[in-house]
Amino acid sequence: MKFFTLLITLTLSLLAGDIDIKPFASIPMLSQPHIKVLKAYDHGSIYELQLEVPTPRGAQRTPAFVTKDKKVVLLGEAMDASTGDAIKRPIDMEAIRKNADLVFGAGSEEYIVFTDPECPYCVKFERMWPSLAEKVKLYVFFMPLSNHANATRMSYHVMKQEGQISKAKAILDMANGDRSFERLTMSQQISDLFAQKIDENKALAEEFGVRGTPSVFDAKGASVMWNRLGQ
Repeated sequence: MKFFTLLITLTLSLLAGDIDIKPFASIPMLSQPHIKVLKAYDHGSIYELQLEVPTPRGAQRTPAFVTKDKKVVLLGEAMDASTGDAIKRPIDMEAIRKNADLVFGAGSEEYIVFTDPECPYCVKFERMWPSLAEKVKLYVFFMPLSNHANATRMSYHVMKQEGQISKAKAILDMANGDRSFERLTMSQQISDLFAQKIDENKALAEEFGVRGTPSVFDAKGASVMWNRLGQ
């Protein structure tokens, strides 16, 4: 099948320009055993880090910023003093365009979407898509949640379709009550590939700081309210 040849194992470089994390190991606050520096990026005037820290819900990723002299660590977001915009690493949109599970719409406004096809709010959002198709282009990554029993199978059902038109039809049909996903069959090899892709999607979601679905981001990485899209 064509989709099999297109589905490749990826380590997506979603955010461009990572630098070596080793120099940050000398910062006492960051050298503690319960804190792990995963990535670092040089914004020119300040460093951005992605940390993994323990929480009651398990290990969580969180952003932090470090001054150039490495004497001050700031947790959370940092803003550009001249514009008020959050400082974020540039997104590799070519990787996003290439590796989305589904591309929907033909508009000029590009958005990155993390969705669970069994999530009630995702369903409401998906029902909006046809009315947005001429204005937006959605790069959709499936992120089935563990509390939704059918979400993984529903995601696979869309991923298995050949071509974007068929994929779009499958997800929109499900949003309107179709249950063809219940008859889904596939080889173990394809199932394993899809499972790996979903794992990669979840890693990307962590890069964005996704905490639920649907989550939508613009091409600069800024969070967008899904129910205000197209306004």
